Amino acid sequence: MKKPVQILLIVIAALFVLGIVKNGIASTAISSAISQATHVPVKIGGVNLSFLKASIQIKNLTIDNPSGFSDRRMVDIPKIFIDFEPGELFKGRAHFKEVRLELKELTVIRNKEGHLNVDAVKPTDTQKKQAKEKAKPASGQKPPKLMIDTLSLSIGRVVYKDYSTGGSEPVTQVFDINIQDRKYNNIDNPASVVSLLMFEALTRTTLSKLAQLDLDAFKEGGIKALSDGLGLVGDGSDVVQNKAKQLLNLLN
Repeated sequence: MKKPVQILLIVIAALFVLGIVKNGIASTAISSAISQATHVPVKIGGVNLSFLKASIQIKNLTIDNPSGFSDRRMVDIPKIFIDFEPGELFKGRAHFKEVRLELKELTVIRNKEGHLNVDAVKPTDTQKKQAKEKAKPASGQKPPKLMIDTLSLSIGRVVYKDYSTGGSEPVTQVFDINIQDRKYNNIDNPASVVSLLMFEALTRTTLSKLAQLDLDAFKEGGIKALSDGLGLVGDGSDVVQNKAKQLLNLLN
């Protein structure tokens, strides 16, 4: 009677260990990919990867500040849910049917030298060039390595801390954003997700004037996804981008 029980316990233990290894590998891979897109350190509290449900749940993802800032954290994202297509993984592609991202808090900091922490996560010239190229339709184009069919974005609040005033404590201002499940479609560039997140959060504050924050780079980095989200997909690429920029300028 003991042997079947022992075998069962060994199988359960093996599955548990394999689950930890699998999720640990997934956590490392995901944090590395996001760190490359944001150019700053990224930490993940936990990952639950289920091939049976074809889903990934990410808990307590944080994006840290670059060097030169006393506060450790820039972005706090308690929960990300990803519904993926398993078959695409064997073709070397990541096809996410749905991504739900809940941003709790974004902290914008101006340090004593007058530098802004969010400047570190602005898309590079290469990333902006790639975003522009992907916005143009091309016949016979290979499927992208990444495709997010629908991104659902929720944002809680933005906190601004100004250490440049010379006081012992920073001047602090809080902006309640309260965006719930804002939808974007057809995203094929990881850097675009970062630009979308930053642009949507920051355009609903007065930081473009208060902190002389330039939002154009974030707007340009996410222009394709912003265009699709505004329902302009049916027009030509140039028309789409012009219309999107006109609408987005109203927010800034």
